[in-house]
Amino acid sequence: MTEFDPYRQQDQAGPVYPPSAPVPQQPWGTQPYPVQPYAPQPVYVAQPYPAYAAYQPLTTSGMAVAGMVVGIVALVLFWVPFVDLVLGFLAIGLSWGGMVQADRPGYTGKGMGIAGLVCGIIAVIPAVIVMLFFFGIMAAAGTAACTYAC
Repeated sequence: MTEFDPYRQQDQAGPVYPPSAPVPQQPWGTQPYPVQPYAPQPVYVAQPYPAYAAYQPLTTSGMAVAGMVVGIVALVLFWVPFVDLVLGFLAIGLSWGGMVQADRPGYTGKGMGIAGLVCGIIAVIPAVIVMLFFFGIMAAAGTAACTYAC
């Protein structure tokens, strides 16, 4: 393998490559361009703090959180006849109140209120079906018991 150095003149006939652009030699300690001064920094004057109410953190609506939790519990307990109806309607009421409260300034949690409202509505539907089934079985058992015993 031959060594090829494009910056060294070669004795043999062949292409001679010119060196890259010459780098101007600077004496040590000098800069190629004049130094630009920094722009003056603005002077900040201490301003008094505005009212404390402007910096109060947002508060999550407790009714929205409670409505969502009760709605989830109502979804889980849909098979318990009377408990689920009470929990479903309680979730709907709490979630509705939480959504109204979340619309006020300084409150958050509207999404949790919507989730609780949806869970409460979805939990009431199977609760009504289970209660109708429960009362149908009790009515059938009552009439069957009365025909044999009466």
